[in-house]
Amino acid sequence: MNKERLSAFNDAIIAIVMTIMVLEIKPPKGEDWAALILERPYFLAYLVSFFLIATTWYNNHYLFNHAEWFSRGAFWANILWLFLMSFSPVTTGWISEFPNSKAAAYFYLLIYILWELSFNLMVWILIRDNPKQKQELIVMKKRTRNIFELIGLVVVIILINWWPASVLFILGLNIITVIFFSPKVERP
Repeated sequence: MNKERLSAFNDAIIAIVMTIMVLEIKPPKGEDWAALILERPYFLAYLVSFFLIATTWYNNHYLFNHAEWFSRGAFWANILWLFLMSFSPVTTGWISEFPNSKAAAYFYLLIYILWELSFNLMVWILIRDNPKQKQELIVMKKRTRNIFELIGLVVVIILINWWPASVLFILGLNIITVIFFSPKVERP
């Protein structure tokens, strides 16, 4: 598979998803700051979703810079990753409209977990298919980062029952660990 074409396709889909999310932002229904503050659930959900997408996009570019070959399996894992990402405008809109809804919070979390698993599947397929680049690709599976993510997921699964909007705060903290532990993308 031509990785440049696939990378361009990814860039287009991700740009569309991010555009749809920003177009969902409604102007405040008033002329003062209080009206803007009433829209904080959407702004918080948008902020978390935007940066979750941005950090995984960055990591996706890291994979594309280091993998020499994309097999059919890697292609379909990438497509699954994009498909699950395309739910972001829905999950973001639902959790922001109903921040105290357990269903909205669990749906947001479910899509995030499946999305993360599809990315990990793509990483493992690329490691298998690119043995010469294994050292560069395995960096995406840093143990420290995975431990923080796992702890965050366990905490949020418990917290959602009492505070559904906690999913945004815990995944927001997860963004920090992803940024902190993401490998540096080198110039090609």
